[in-house]
Amino acid sequence: MDFLDPRKFRKQKIRLMVGYVLIAIAIGLGTIILVYGAYGYGINTRTGDIVQNGLLFVDSQPGGASIYLNNKSINQTTSARLVLPAKAYDLKITKTGYRDWERKFTLDEHTISRYVYPFLFPNKPVTQPLKSYPANPPLLLESPDRHWLLVQNPDSSKAFSFDEFDANDYTKPALVLSLPATIITKPVSTLGTLTEVEWSTDNNHVLLRHDFDGGNEYIMMDRNDPTKSININKTLNINPTEVALRNKKADQLYIYMQDGGTLQIADMNKLALQDPLIKNIAAFKSYSDNYISYVTTANMPTGKAQARIWNNGHTYPLYAFNTGDKYLLDIASYSGHLYFAAGSSTDGRVNIYKDPLGDIQSSDVGRATPMIALRATGANKIGFSDNARFIEIEGGQNFGVYDFETNNEYQYALQAPLSTPLDWMDGHRLIGQSNGNVFVMDYDSINQQTLVPTTTPLGGLFSRDYKQMYTLAPVAGSTNVSLERVDMRAGTDLPKSP
Repeated sequence: MDFLDPRKFRKQKIRLMVGYVLIAIAIGLGTIILVYGAYGYGINTRTGDIVQNGLLFVDSQPGGASIYLNNKSINQTTSARLVLPAKAYDLKITKTGYRDWERKFTLDEHTISRYVYPFLFPNKPVTQPLKSYPANPPLLLESPDRHWLLVQNPDSSKAFSFDEFDANDYTKPALVLSLPATIITKPVSTLGTLTEVEWSTDNNHVLLRHDFDGGNEYIMMDRNDPTKSININKTLNINPTEVALRNKKADQLYIYMQDGGTLQIADMNKLALQDPLIKNIAAFKSYSDNYISYVTTANMPTGKAQARIWNNGHTYPLYAFNTGDKYLLDIASYSGHLYFAAGSSTDGRVNIYKDPLGDIQSSDVGRATPMIALRATGANKIGFSDNARFIEIEGGQNFGVYDFETNNEYQYALQAPLSTPLDWMDGHRLIGQSNGNVFVMDYDSINQQTLVPTTTPLGGLFSRDYKQMYTLAPVAGSTNVSLERVDMRAGTDLPKSP
C-alpha cells in the first residue's frame, strides 16, 4: 500500500505543502489586489502602469439618462457606479425631451464623489389649467406630505376661504374650505391678509398670521374641519408678537411677547399658558421639544447682543454680535449631528456650530467654536435644505451656502433678478420667481433653469414624486390668474395615450 511506503508518503507530504504555499501566495496576492483596489489603485491595461482611481456615483430624476464624461459617452445610464482615474472631469447627463444637467468636478484619488441628485427639467413643460381666478390668489399652501394644495380665493369679501386640491389626484374637483367669520377680528376697512407661518406634521393644521387695520392675530386653521379652526389671540386672551409650533404640534405652541421679551408654552388642550421659559429675548428659533436658540441683549454692552441655547431648562452662551433689525437663527439635525446657526443682519455673517453643547459643557473647552462663518452681503434670510445637508443665507442677490457632507462653502451673487428670496425646492435646489417666471438652480447656482410664467413668489410647489409642479400663472388676454399643473415629465416618461 502506497501510504505505508515512507518515500511515497514523504513525496505526498511535500506536494501538499507546496500546494498549501501556492494557495497562501494566491490568497495573499488576491488580498493585496483587493486592498489596493479598495484604496483606488488600478492598472492601465494599455500601458501596464499603476494608476490611482476614485469612485463616482451618478443618478438622476428621471432615471435612464445618458452619462457623458469630458464630452464623451461612457455608454452607461443613471444610476451608475464608476471607477475612474483621479483627475478633472466635465460631467453631463442627458435624456431626450429634457434639458441637460452639467457640472465640472475633480475626482481625487481614493475618494468618492456622489452626484445622485440631478433633476432633469423638460425642454418644453406641458401645462394644464386646473382653475381660473378673477385675480391673483393671495396665498398658495401645501401640506408637508405634499398631498393637499390650498389656494386662497381672491374674491372672498367677507371671510377667508380656500380651494383644496388633492395633489395625488388633480382630476378631483376642489373642495371649498372656509374659515368661520366669527373667529376673525372684524377689520376697520379691508379684510386684511393671511401669511403662512408653519404646518403641523399632522398635515391637517396650519398656523396663519392675519394682518389687518389696527393689528394682527394668529389663526390655527383645521384643514380637515375648518369649523374647528381657532383664533389663538381670542382663545388665550393674549396679543402675542409671534407664535410658533412646539415640535410641529398643533396643540403645543410657543408664545413670544415682545413687551417683556418672554417666551411661554401654550397648552391648547388645557387652554393654558405656562410660566415663561425664557425672559429678555429679542428673537428665537426652536427645534424638537428640547432646544431653543435665542437672542438677548440682557447684561450685554450697548449695541451688542448674544445668541444663547436653551436646553431642558438650562441656558448656555453661544455667540456675541452686533445688534440688528433682524436676527438669523436656525437649528437642524444632519447625519447624527445637531447644527446651530446664529447671526445678525448688520454683521453680514452667520456662525455655524456643530454639536456646540458638547463643547460648552466640556470642562476642557467651556465654549463653542464655530465650524465656519457663512457670509453674504445684506443677509436677512436663513434656511436649511429639506434634507438639512445644506444651509444658505441670503441677502438680495447675494448667497452663502455650506455643504455639511463635503465641507464645502459657496459664495456667489446671482445675475437673474429675484422678486423675493428663494426657498428650498428639495434637498439640493432653490426655487423662486425671476422676471415673472419660475426660477430653479442647484445649491451652488449651477444649472439655472427658467421654467414657466408664474405670479407666485414661491415659484411652484411639487407633488410627492416631483413629477408634477403646481403654480399660479397669468391667463393670456385677461386679468385672470390660473392654477396650473405643470408636468415635469417628457419624452418616453410621459404616460401613453389611451
